[in-house]
Amino acid sequence: MVATVEDEYKKNKELRADDMKALQEWVRKQPHLPHVSDFQLALFLHSCHFSMEQAKVTIEKFFTYRGAWGDFFANRDPRDPKLQNDMKVSLCSFLPERTPENYKLLYFKLVDVDVNKYAVSDCVKLFDMAISLEFMERGSFDGLVIVVDLKAFTVGHVLKTHITTMKRILLYVQEAIPIRLKGLHYITLASVCDLLVPLVKPFMKKELAHLLHFHDSYETLSKFVPHELLPEDYGGKAPSVKELHAKMQESFTENADFFLDEEMLVSNEKLRDRKQSYMDRDLGIGTDGSFKKLDFD
Repeated sequence: MVATVEDEYKKNKELRADDMKALQEWVRKQPHLPHVSDFQLALFLHSCHFSMEQAKVTIEKFFTYRGAWGDFFANRDPRDPKLQNDMKVSLCSFLPERTPENYKLLYFKLVDVDVNKYAVSDCVKLFDMAISLEFMERGSFDGLVIVVDLKAFTVGHVLKTHITTMKRILLYVQEAIPIRLKGLHYITLASVCDLLVPLVKPFMKKELAHLLHFHDSYETLSKFVPHELLPEDYGGKAPSVKELHAKMQESFTENADFFLDEEMLVSNEKLRDRKQSYMDRDLGIGTDGSFKKLDFD
């Protein structure tokens, strides 16, 4: 199954051909940006509630961040032994049913608790691959709720998460990836939560801070996410963690060519002729190229 821009027009009555044409013309005038398909443009417009100017900013950040942070977005071949091992450590999968608000649920869980096998960059890579594949197969959706099960996390896992890495992750999730974020839920032990909150909370945008929640059990999560939507391991009706994990590895591997093609869609900083205000050398953004002015056409 492959979603198309025609599907987006059918789903989203606010999507206008004139806006699509104007946005495509704008992309063509940005020498550092890769080719962006009409389907991708529709995703960006949808995620920005069809604001042309906001879509431009989001497109800029999306391809710039992906080009700058190779630890997250490069080496995405699921047939490579390194990524095959990474896929054995973590599960990142969409759950089958949506919330009552029609939001999709993206579920993350550490499957192998060996701290020596854990790297946050590997988890981010799987997270992004899961979303990319969902877009490719089914197109845009009303909203996304992310559930991160860190019950197996120890202090050792948290200490392997650098504050700069967390800042990058939350910048990408909130400002670049074409989703409408509707909830970010962490399930974790109190001892880990005390270390995790200072890593996450400072980097949530003020207007999105109300979406961030920490839970010590699935019971408190059920106030936000209906229990029946969760994996059967936790009393829900979704497939078990084992089944979801096997399906994730299978679907990623089957779509290896898609991930390799997508990996090439990044900004080329050597061709950029203007420096944007969000660029930050401490975060590894905008370290190449010749910058002349700050402007969005």
